[in-house]
Amino acid sequence: MSDDIAQVSKYIASAALAPIQAGQYSRARVLGQVGDRGKCLGKPGENGAATVGSTLVSVLANLTGLNRRDVANSLEFSSRVAIKEVGEPNEHSAEYWAAFTKSITQIGWFRQSDQWSKDFINGSTADAANFSDYVIENVRRDPLYSDAERKLVIQALTSLRSQPEKRAFFRRFTAGGSKGSYGVNTATVTKGALAMRFSAFVFNCSAVVDDYLTCNIKNITANVRKNNVDVAANQRTIDSVRNQIEARLDQAAGDFIDSVEI
Repeated sequence: MSDDIAQVSKYIASAALAPIQAGQYSRARVLGQVGDRGKCLGKPGENGAATVGSTLVSVLANLTGLNRRDVANSLEFSSRVAIKEVGEPNEHSAEYWAAFTKSITQIGWFRQSDQWSKDFINGSTADAANFSDYVIENVRRDPLYSDAERKLVIQALTSLRSQPEKRAFFRRFTAGGSKGSYGVNTATVTKGALAMRFSAFVFNCSAVVDDYLTCNIKNITANVRKNNVDVAANQRTIDSVRNQIEARLDQAAGDFIDSVEI
């Protein structure tokens, strides 16, 4: 085992994960009925999408079944590390997403770019009816994504908000009263290498928001922080620690991930 892989393995063994118990988020079908987490992201050869905690991940058709498994494992592991590190009261914060990204880069992914920006939503001027409209318009203009990735993110987000049960599951991870946050993520394979690009949106609002996908923003002002991150997989490392990550996750396997029909 190389020194780099040994270091990643040591981190995975020692990282503290927020415990998740089956039924905690009131989803009817728990992970045990699905098998590996990658199956929630659809079949190889087809585009797929799922919510993993507070992240909506969309995968392009060129991901293999193993790629999908690695993406889902990595997102759940890092999400639960971040929740444990910052504490549940701070889940909807820039600190949470910083901890999330830091964890991703310690389990076999290397950071290619990481940039924060700020914005302000004013209901009388925002060119959006609700929060997900705001995110969609933001992604539509974002050079981080390819045309195919951008189209898939928008399709997945539009589909998610039209599925009440799926949206209710996602809401449990993303809505915290006047504070809320979620990430949109794409995964693809480019020149044989697995990569993820994602944008996290953190909202600090002037009023309590029930649902950060569908709530009307015309009478709300909000400070928004956005984090754009581009990471690529060190596949040799991920192959070496895959079983170890899954063993850690399965110690408290529960309903943290759900597929989204697109």
